[in-house]
Amino acid sequence: MAIIEPSVLRARVSHCRQQPVVNQFTYGIDYLLLDEAAIEQGKGPRLFSFGQFNLVSLQPTDHGIKEYTNIKDVRRLAHESGVKGVDQILLLTHPRYWGYTFNPVSFWLIFDKSQQLLAVISEVHNTYGDRHAYLCTSANGNAISSDSWLIADKLFHVSPFFDIKGTYKFRFIIEDSRIGIWINYNDGNGGGLYTAIIGDRQPFTDRELVYALIRRPLGAAKTTLLIHWQALRLWCKGLRFRRRTDPPSQSVTR
Repeated sequence: MAIIEPSVLRARVSHCRQQPVVNQFTYGIDYLLLDEAAIEQGKGPRLFSFGQFNLVSLQPTDHGIKEYTNIKDVRRLAHESGVKGVDQILLLTHPRYWGYTFNPVSFWLIFDKSQQLLAVISEVHNTYGDRHAYLCTSANGNAISSDSWLIADKLFHVSPFFDIKGTYKFRFIIEDSRIGIWINYNDGNGGGLYTAIIGDRQPFTDRELVYALIRRPLGAAKTTLLIHWQALRLWCKGLRFRRRTDPPSQSVTR
């Protein structure tokens, strides 16, 4: 399939924390890679809908932050941020299964006419309902290569076991058959969290959506349960709990 073609991503998500305690786990999750027709018009398999209930669905409120809520806004944000040559924009996200979703992170993938990756907006959601985004671009303005590491300062409360300091390093591999995303967090004190989202792309069809529902019938509910279970484990290991802080005034870090 083409790089910009809508698809289902059969992914494995891995988290690894090394200090001050070791904690790591991996779980399966099915993402959707959606184009403008699917996001704005709901085009796709019969089991998928945009803006209304279905076995697999996406609501307008499931993504977007203040300045942007749709692809048109993302184009404007990219233009204002100096990203040139924007052609296609896709959203990699976890949809609603049975009407429920929770997305720790979604990605707006911004391509040029040659299907080269120009920029990525990493949209982070925490369990308090807050959202913040990091605009990832190459320092020289060129397309993002498969070995590029893009750095952003951490400004948003996510885990209650980390302070709001340090940096993220992002890496993206977007291919016609697979997707790999790595997010390495360095807290500045020798600790951090290493996350990988890696999976094979499958056709965006009713058959594949049925397979996804059979493989992981709880969908995002399982993700929510795992987040709270791992938080309990870390608390039992003696890590200090940090209270939520207000999101930064700027909803997008550029």
